[in-house]
Amino acid sequence: MAQETEKDTTKNESVTPFRKGRWITGLTGFIGSGSTENTNTKTKSISNQYRIELNTGKFIKDRINLGLSANMERSNIEESDVEVLTSESFFIGPKGTYYASGSSIGSIFFSLSPGYALYRDKAGSVVDNVYIENVNKGGGFGFLFTFGFAYVIDDRVSFDLGLNYNVYWLNLDQESNTGQDLGSDSYELSNLSFSFGFKILLDSKPL
Repeated sequence: MAQETEKDTTKNESVTPFRKGRWITGLTGFIGSGSTENTNTKTKSISNQYRIELNTGKFIKDRINLGLSANMERSNIEESDVEVLTSESFFIGPKGTYYASGSSIGSIFFSLSPGYALYRDKAGSVVDNVYIENVNKGGGFGFLFTFGFAYVIDDRVSFDLGLNYNVYWLNLDQESNTGQDLGSDSYELSNLSFSFGFKILLDSKPL
């Protein structure tokens, strides 16, 4: 009696790893650091920046994914052992991603995430031996757009490289450590960054 066997389509070049019913979850981000030194004034500045993004979503159709994204970003600049600028932001919102190719090895992708952003920054300097610090904090609405490439390993793991552009419209309260209330103001904040990370592709049914 001949026994029927089920064909394994996960290795078929025509089957996209970004197929309907699958989940994708992962962590991406970037980290950077730099320093400058003025040899005339003997002052040195150090800058550090990092960003972490966690996202998850389900493919509602082949190559179309809907889900949720959250990210945190922080940067600071220190000059001559005095912290002069620190900024922090947190963003969360729904996310839609479109993978342009059906190839099994990967695809260019585009993603857009509208959502809510929280932001805080502080700037400090020493004036007449007195440390003066101003703080801006608040929240608002924003967008995060990513263009990148996802390289898929064995139909299960995606290594992503992306170019990110985010823009936030914020209402910030301004304060000073001198006790002075500086009121509030509206800000538009935007930046451009690179990111990389790994994501896991899971089927809706157990393996």
